[in-house]
Amino acid sequence: MTPAQPLRVMFDASALTPRYAQEPGHDRVQDLCARATELLVTSHCKAELAAALSRRHHEGALSAADYQRVKARLAQDFADMTLVPLDARVERQALEALERQPVQGLDAIQVASARVARADLFVTADRRQARLARDLGVPTECLLEELKGPV
Repeated sequence: MTPAQPLRVMFDASALTPRYAQEPGHDRVQDLCARATELLVTSHCKAELAAALSRRHHEGALSAADYQRVKARLAQDFADMTLVPLDARVERQALEALERQPVQGLDAIQVASARVARADLFVTADRRQARLARDLGVPTECLLEELKGPV
């Protein structure tokens, strides 16, 4: 039996949210997390994810008890993830990416971080971000494409 090949998966916040909330893409994200030998996230991913979960709580989609449980799991999970820092290389590549396609600054940082970290797979739920990542040669999976088909 041969050992499993390393699989370094980078998630953006839009793709990690289904891990903590029962929404489309949940099973796929769980599968990728289980198969990954290393989970990568950007320095701002935890804050983005916390904001998304907080919004769901304030909108009534997550009960107080579920919100506390999810926050605890989030803290535990992030302790085991590899943080890709926003450094000069990431910033330079993000600025270059912004010249190629009209995306949000944080989306460009996510893609640049995946490039700098040499992620084996970048996972997002944002079609524009996925298009940019693919244009820059980053192996990418877009959860929305998996659920609804390509744009």
